[in-house]
Amino acid sequence: MSRGRRLTETDRLSIAKERAQGVAAADLAQRYGVSLKTIYNAVNHALDRQNANGSRSIVIGLRVSRRELAAFDAALARHGITNRTDALRHLVLAADEILEPDHALNEALSARAADISRIGNNINQVARRLNEARLKGQPLSYTAESHGHIREFAGLILDLTDRLQALLLKRRADLALKVTKAWAPLVPDRLRRG
Repeated sequence: MSRGRRLTETDRLSIAKERAQGVAAADLAQRYGVSLKTIYNAVNHALDRQNANGSRSIVIGLRVSRRELAAFDAALARHGITNRTDALRHLVLAADEILEPDHALNEALSARAADISRIGNNINQVARRLNEARLKGQPLSYTAESHGHIREFAGLILDLTDRLQALLLKRRADLALKVTKAWAPLVPDRLRRG
């Protein structure tokens, strides 16, 4: 074959595949009867073609336990999804939305952190006075004000627990909706309607 041979699209794709498998460019040039430059151009053409049509060119690995995989498969089954790879791909594509920070939860925690710190300092003062009195052999002075600080702290903790539980339940429901939305194209029509 002459050095000026034109490669077909099939030739270019075959060359790119063989180069990816480690076949030397010089060997390919000799076999196809073209220059080294033509071989490199064929590889670049195939890469450009993959990128242009959105082909997935990167493979990622993920190790999970049997239990984790079973839980994931069970979640897919509940949605009627049979292709694990497609489900993961859709989650990756929706990652920006799924992993968006929960600003309401952050604000609630920040707002309560100052209250907890203030009341916690009051309780530390009560504990310090009680310890000092005990070390000096004096009677312990646990006043109504001290009791009030402790009750206020307990009330704050109970209130915070209730609010956090509500916010976390809302966050979980929001995440479930985002995952359901990401998987919607994979759910069979018969399950989407019902």
